Amino acid sequence: MKQLYLKCFSILLCCLMAATTYAQTKITGKVIDQQGQPLPGVTVTVKGTQIRTSTDGGGNFAITATAGEVLSFSSIGLVTKQITVGNSGTVTVTLANDETTLTEVTITTALGLKKDKKSLGYSAQSVKGKDLNVAQAPTIAQGLMGKVAGLNISQASGGVEGGSSRIVVRGNTSLTGENRALIIVDGVAINNDPLNSGPNNGGGGASGTKQGADVAAYNDWGTGMNFINPEDIEDITVLKGPAAAALYGARGANGVILITRKKGEKRDGLGVDYSYAVRSTKAYEFLNFQNEYGSGLVGSLWTADQGKQFPTNGAGQRYQIGTYTGTYAAGDYKTGAYGMLPYNNSVQAWDLFSFPSGLSWGPKFDNQPVLWYDGVLRPYSAQPDNWKPYFPDGNVSQHNVAISGGGDFGTARFSYTRDYTKANTLNSNFGSNTFNIGSTIKVSKKVSAEVTGSYVNFERLNTPPIGSGNYLAGFSYAATRDFRSDVEEMNDFALNGSQRDVNSKANFPGSTVQYPYYSYMANSFWNIYKNNTNFNRNQLIGGMKITADLTDWLNLTAQGGVDNSNDVTEIREYPKNIQGTVGAYKESLAKSLNRNLSALFRLHKENLFDKSINGSLTGGVESYYRNDYMVSSRTNGDFIKPFVFAINNGSKIESFDNYVPEVRYRRKINSAFGFLDLSYKDYLFLQVTGRNDWSSTLQDGSNSYFYPSANLSYVFSEGIKGLDTAAPWLSLGKITFSYAETGSDTDPYSIHNIITTEAYNGQAAQTYPLKLKANNIEPQRSRAYELGLNLGFLKNRINVELSAYSMKTFNQILTNALPISSGFNEVQINRGSLGNKGLEFIINARPIANRDFSWSVAVNGAHSSTKVLALDPGNDNLQLGTFFEGNGISQRVNVGDNYGTLYGKDFTYLNGQKVVKDAIGANGQKLTYTVNGVERVAGTQWVLTPDQVPIGNSQAFLTGGISNTFRYKNLSLYAMIDAKIGGDTFFGTYAAAMGNGLLEETVKERNGGGLPLTYPDGTTANTGISFGGVYADGTPNTNVVNPAWYYLGTYASWNHIGVPRSASVFENTWVKLREVALTYQVPKTVIQKTKFIQNLSVSLIGRDLFYIYTSIPKGLNPEGVNGIGNMQGIEFSSIPRVRSFGLSVKSSF
Repeated sequence: MKQLYLKCFSILLCCLMAATTYAQTKITGKVIDQQGQPLPGVTVTVKGTQIRTSTDGGGNFAITATAGEVLSFSSIGLVTKQITVGNSGTVTVTLANDETTLTEVTITTALGLKKDKKSLGYSAQSVKGKDLNVAQAPTIAQGLMGKVAGLNISQASGGVEGGSSRIVVRGNTSLTGENRALIIVDGVAINNDPLNSGPNNGGGGASGTKQGADVAAYNDWGTGMNFINPEDIEDITVLKGPAAAALYGARGANGVILITRKKGEKRDGLGVDYSYAVRSTKAYEFLNFQNEYGSGLVGSLWTADQGKQFPTNGAGQRYQIGTYTGTYAAGDYKTGAYGMLPYNNSVQAWDLFSFPSGLSWGPKFDNQPVLWYDGVLRPYSAQPDNWKPYFPDGNVSQHNVAISGGGDFGTARFSYTRDYTKANTLNSNFGSNTFNIGSTIKVSKKVSAEVTGSYVNFERLNTPPIGSGNYLAGFSYAATRDFRSDVEEMNDFALNGSQRDVNSKANFPGSTVQYPYYSYMANSFWNIYKNNTNFNRNQLIGGMKITADLTDWLNLTAQGGVDNSNDVTEIREYPKNIQGTVGAYKESLAKSLNRNLSALFRLHKENLFDKSINGSLTGGVESYYRNDYMVSSRTNGDFIKPFVFAINNGSKIESFDNYVPEVRYRRKINSAFGFLDLSYKDYLFLQVTGRNDWSSTLQDGSNSYFYPSANLSYVFSEGIKGLDTAAPWLSLGKITFSYAETGSDTDPYSIHNIITTEAYNGQAAQTYPLKLKANNIEPQRSRAYELGLNLGFLKNRINVELSAYSMKTFNQILTNALPISSGFNEVQINRGSLGNKGLEFIINARPIANRDFSWSVAVNGAHSSTKVLALDPGNDNLQLGTFFEGNGISQRVNVGDNYGTLYGKDFTYLNGQKVVKDAIGANGQKLTYTVNGVERVAGTQWVLTPDQVPIGNSQAFLTGGISNTFRYKNLSLYAMIDAKIGGDTFFGTYAAAMGNGLLEETVKERNGGGLPLTYPDGTTANTGISFGGVYADGTPNTNVVNPAWYYLGTYASWNHIGVPRSASVFENTWVKLREVALTYQVPKTVIQKTKFIQNLSVSLIGRDLFYIYTSIPKGLNPEGVNGIGNMQGIEFSSIPRVRSFGLSVKSSF
């Protein structure tokens, strides 16, 4: 494949050189407005070719053309002008304001066809490459954020550099299947599944979690779209509704993103473009930690005397409090093995509160000596920045060089990009080398071709786990406020290079103190630096399109493309012992091939019938094939040869436990399609389409499905006579309507039961699936309507687009529970339907435009709502996923629910008041303590709903963005703000940190701002709190308890007692300054003195600078969702907020 790639590159380079030998004329000039002011950004095109350039900030341009060719000058809001190339090499062109701008604007549509935008009867929005990358977007997904109405993009864990993005157009349309958009690059459908998750990852979390499974933790290596270089992008078109994407069939049911890459420009000789960008990334805000109280719990439950809350040894030294078991070796409040003996009816500490290794309910900091687990005395003091060593400053750099040229023979562009990122997490970095070729070749007068290709080599060292597996964010529940990162790093490594297990006192001679942070933080630096995962991807995307104009009314097109990737993942667990044998090694290989082949014909005729009708008929066939394969293996037992990482180096290689699992995924879709386009007097347009797919994943008889669409566009500003006189302020008026049906299949191997071979107790075993496959599964279907209005005002200085749509998706492919007596636990069925409705608006305006100063603004917004209309009659409750199972959060759908409803335990109410109960001990009796003969209630607990109930919904009410560009002479300022209004999120980080006493919100009572409280030892203080509410019999609750009971019992307990999850669900509204760029375009008069520089600009850039507003508690990451699957609205252990500042230089030679 690489040899083929090199041969293609050699041929293209020869063509590129040959193209420059034709007799050509270099045309230079200036484009001005009617007032004589220069016009930047005007597109200059050699008519009939793809050769184009743009004017700079001073209106200047340079382009190569031969005598007799026509140059076209166009820009939104201006009348297009054409001139014929003559003998003069210098021209000045004046453009007038245009009241019908839309007539000249083209947009890329389905199958890569270019169409006048005014003829479109559906919603499609385009983003130019320069607008995508104005602030050096790391990925295309991040560059699109806030710029396209109805395009919702979320990032796993709040934006890990190089991580995955969830791209959804107009909301969810499938209950359990895929909802992400199809990505097309130069006509090639690419695999945009999460990397290293295995094929068939489905619609759950990025780890491949399917319907009903837990999505608490996984690793995020990014998605395939990450490897499309933003510097190579010409433009991107988002096809939103089913009518827009109907010609892509089942794969386009969720919308389509069409990416067109640069293919060079016709010019004199070869041109060289070079750009360099560098950004510094910094974690700037984490949780709102308190820094007054350290580790502990039981002591603070026993006494108000701070001096007595510390345990002491025989020498009278205070030592670190082991909070996990709540036990002390000595002291008046000794708790025994696990029980809290000061309470009557003793109860185990971990039966009350989970995650106790991070409990900061201990004594107040006093800077006095405390004996640590390693035998060293250190001051008992707060560590406000103990999280920062785990999140160091990072940096991003990119070099891009492109060589392009062209002539009558065609155009070509070759680029190379080197990216490197040092992540904001320890010992994590990644980089890539990207080679890209794009070309247009005029083979003859009637035959032309486009050849594109890219090769990417990507390598990454370590990616932080997402969710509960993220030890880097364990400060939310595992590291107390006196945890010292420097001590942890020092103690993780023995002097001989082996691991020193901090959990074992034997590794610290003479120490009598147990490591207090349990396994959550233990040996974290060893794990970060020594247990490494290496990921390597080699990817080739290539395509070719040949078009033959057989006559002036008939042309044929054949196109083919492949997306071929090979991923190798190595997991190395470095030997812990000095002998180098107690280690492990795992290696996996994943291959993915996506292939597209298509052929189509197009008949087109102008002046039909009464010469007022134009028409075209297009038909074609397509074949899509995907073949994924994954194989992995690991060592079993200790290493035979020390420090050798190899699969065959395990001491138990003869055991069948060393089996090699394989996963295969194959699917094929053959299609036939056709569409008819008609136009009447260039203001009334009709398109009718039809497509039939034959899918390999459905049973014969059900695998063929047809779906039609139709769309209508009426430009009434041109069709209604006299309107221009009656309403001179109306520059453009257009109404659109579309109807479409789409269908989609299911995953491979879903219709037949397949036996799985695996290991069980060292022996080969075959497993029959518990899911009963149904061979009568039919395609999922949808019907959609869309109505649109496009208005231009004041000579198109203001342009407004409005869209309203309604979609119903039915025949959903779901699983339903079966009785155990059937031998299966579930069966696949066609049931259920979703209703999706929404509104979108786009406003583009240019309030000021003169010689020295201009201001342009773009605003977009979208509202979408998806409701569950029907499920299986026998099962009106469908679980999509869970987070920490029964006592955590789940996402379910019930008939009548909005999609994205979060379920969890909630408070119960009696006459509007929350219901409480007294804490119960290990023997089932009330938990109390006695002081001066008076028995007191030790703690209070909430009475919760017996089952999970709706406690929120993750769907946003409104999403959108606003960008402003101000230009003063050669200086421009760009700023983009995007926002999400409404939608709820469960913040697990907040829940754990509140319960563990880590946040500032938990210190009010401890600082004396509470109610009078008598402790078990008889001491008193104003540190108590009352839950309030009533008992089940209606009696008011007036008990005052230790504040630890309230915060732990409301937020943090996970497994042993339930807590009201609704207390940690917040409306997640945010407004963010996403991008800023200050650019200086060096004047031509300056750079011309260099004799070789043609263009030079310098930009100061900022990304993800800060949140202008958030509705959630301070310090949380509003975008810190767990994963890119269908289960949204869950956050746990996301990384801190990160922003970046940098510099970008772009030059042309």
